[in-house]
Amino acid sequence: PLYSNAANVYDTLPEKINPNERYVFYSHGYIVEGTNPTPVHPRWGTYDFPAIVNRLADLNATIIAEHRPSNTDPFTHAHKLKAQVQQLIKNGVSPSNITFVGFSRGGFITAVTSNLLANDKINYAILAACTSGLSEHEEIVLYGNILSIYETSDSVGSCEQVIQRSDKNISSFKEIAISTGKEHGAFYRPIDSWIKPLIVWFEKQNNPAPYTMYKSDVIELVDPISHRIYPAFVKLPKSYNRKPNKKYPVVYATDAPYSFPLIAGSTRNPMYSGTMEEVIIVAISYAKHSQSSSSRVRDYTHSLASSWKMATGGANAHLHFFADTLIPYIESNYRVITDRRTYIGHSLGGLFGAYALMTSPDMFNSYILSSPSVWFDDFSLLSIEPIKPTKPISVYVAVGSLEQPKYGEGQDMVNSAKLLTEKIEGQNWSNLSLKSVVINDATHSTSFPTSSIQGLFWFYGENLSDL
Repeated sequence: PLYSNAANVYDTLPEKINPNERYVFYSHGYIVEGTNPTPVHPRWGTYDFPAIVNRLADLNATIIAEHRPSNTDPFTHAHKLKAQVQQLIKNGVSPSNITFVGFSRGGFITAVTSNLLANDKINYAILAACTSGLSEHEEIVLYGNILSIYETSDSVGSCEQVIQRSDKNISSFKEIAISTGKEHGAFYRPIDSWIKPLIVWFEKQNNPAPYTMYKSDVIELVDPISHRIYPAFVKLPKSYNRKPNKKYPVVYATDAPYSFPLIAGSTRNPMYSGTMEEVIIVAISYAKHSQSSSSRVRDYTHSLASSWKMATGGANAHLHFFADTLIPYIESNYRVITDRRTYIGHSLGGLFGAYALMTSPDMFNSYILSSPSVWFDDFSLLSIEPIKPTKPISVYVAVGSLEQPKYGEGQDMVNSAKLLTEKIEGQNWSNLSLKSVVINDATHSTSFPTSSIQGLFWFYGENLSDL
């Protein structure tokens, strides 16, 4: 690295390119061309190229800041930068993770590079460069996400004219005017007036707003006993706002970060096409400020297992959270059919659902138990004496055919599902509808998408009973 003690600053592309890294190209002003990294202007003072690079090194990115030789042709250098960017993209770097920052002559080079690359995903920050040579070269148009920063006391001003001729290629544009009184020299050193807005813009471009699902909300509910906070993801049907008098069944799922987008996505077309009844989807996540694995192991297991390093045995308390907090909140704030609730859980979530079925069967009128971890604590779930449901109940048990040790799995989930099915069948409940499925060629990691959508279609598909 040149002019910096930081390990992330280079004067050309590093030999090893990390496809997950962010890359920032800084192009200095004309005065720095040559051999002196800190030349002095008679009016504006020292151009501190090393200090600027050191400040940019604070970004969580790889900085490429070449010290150009005297009389560098800007178009030739732009072609060089274009080739470097193409090399990054070839090695798997996303264009949105590539940013150019250029001041004065460096800003002109940055604009030419943008024109050459013609990629609307790359980010470009142009510092005091638009109303000089760039404005005269009408053939140069900009692409991508553009930031313009100029100094109000400087003769070089707004990029508005350049943006107008580039309009159809611009993904986003932001312009900031600073007023330091330092004229063109405002960008000679890394002062906060331009560095801070540049950093804010950079982080926004490289950390875009998270994806949000249409017609969905995230609410946070507090367990009144443990005082833990549980986020709940809620997805409303397409017709919810159009039909203010209509009420809907509710599907409750555990492991929300995984289950919620999967269930919402897989049911979208069947519900839109009318082949599946519309439902409200609610998925409960893990306790905030807890590791997800610790939260799910504690909350989804029914007994204390001394052989486990993580806390276990919180299923009864978590079931009370469902009964006393989650379900009442949903039924008080959304239009629901209160006696049509479905539970979906996979693995330990399937174990939790089986525990609910054994101890509080009327909490839900249908259960999807996907690859239930009945093996937990030496199959102690099977020793529970089930409570008979007072209402009709449907249970869908599914497991992947490859969920066995001989196929590399740690537990025999096929046997677990078989034993649970036999336990349920053995109750001889007259109001029970039970279906057990083995999904061909599915592993523990791949069985849930099939079991969830097929189970829901069994409950809510067009050829169903009046459940």
